[in-house]
Amino acid sequence: MTENKLSFFFKHQIWHLGGTIVLFYIGAQLVDLDSNTNTFLGISALSWFTMAMSIPLIHQAYVWICWRSELCWQSISNTIGFKGYVIIFFILIISRLSAIVLCFVDYGSLYKPGWLAWILSIILFIPGVYTIYSVKKYFGFLRAAGADHFDPKYRDMPFENRGIFKWSSNAMYVFAIGIPFAFAIATGSQSMFVFAIYTYISIWLHYFCTEKEDFKVIYGGN
Repeated sequence: MTENKLSFFFKHQIWHLGGTIVLFYIGAQLVDLDSNTNTFLGISALSWFTMAMSIPLIHQAYVWICWRSELCWQSISNTIGFKGYVIIFFILIISRLSAIVLCFVDYGSLYKPGWLAWILSIILFIPGVYTIYSVKKYFGFLRAAGADHFDPKYRDMPFENRGIFKWSSNAMYVFAIGIPFAFAIATGSQSMFVFAIYTYISIWLHYFCTEKEDFKVIYGGN
């Protein structure tokens, strides 16, 4: 690593996390859930929306801190270890499913879904599910969680080109992250559409501002 470690740790994060916070604010202005009286587990629709929007921000901040601190100072290996990192990583991944609840407490707020919406949602859902299957079968969930930041053996593995990766080397961001759009279309939920757009843009901010820059250090710019 040729640049100052502290400088690299924060590199492009004003665009990554700053941009995600701006997107969060814009999304919150676009929905009106104050009049929505639906609840689930005693939690209001507005609270489910806030929770769903907060988790990607927390998740991406967590990944940035862990990845960069590991590359700079091996901080994770010297504290909670890769296993500890992975446990929290997948807890946050699973927590993103809270957005599914949002679909139903805000069902039909934009339009009443019918057969056309359901068919279109299935069309979007299939490549997303196939991506998850391909990650499990060919890529591995640990590698997907950023194992190359922690274990040198992952850095020598070839780029995957089987399954969905035959069509896109970055299938997890191209197809899997499109699953929220399928739920939004199927339920006609305005807040879910906002969440889906917010998630899609923010994950690409993560890719260009964090992951792609990390690759230059891990793989020497190749």
